[in-house]
Amino acid sequence: MPTTTNTSNGDSRSAAVQHAEQGADSWEAAAGAQRAAVPEHGEFYALAAELVATLRHLDALAEVLSVQVAGYGRVVAAGGRVLRDDEPGHDPAERLAIASSWAAQLRHLLGQAERAGNRFWSEGGHIGVEDVTR
Repeated sequence: MPTTTNTSNGDSRSAAVQHAEQGADSWEAAAGAQRAAVPEHGEFYALAAELVATLRHLDALAEVLSVQVAGYGRVVAAGGRVLRDDEPGHDPAERLAIASSWAAQLRHLLGQAERAGNRFWSEGGHIGVEDVTR
């Protein structure tokens, strides 16, 4: 049974889902704010650091989901429930195995993205700005 968080607005979704939605909304707002900003070295560096941290956290979440999806059929069966597929003739266990495989692929790609982001962040750290107007 999922852990739910009942908030004053009546939202009964799990805390994980609520946090994920807030994170996505925050990244959307950050992209919009940066789009309108005057380019600044310190901002590039700080945003790159946050991108790298976020990619690491997304990788950790994808790992959790991969394990959970792979074992979901057992969890459902242990709770006295039966998995069903919305397409006739499709095996839900096979669908979960495919989903778990895609989660593993997602982790692989997030790892690549994290390494690229880390290189971007690192290269930016070598740049300095000198004020020559003084």
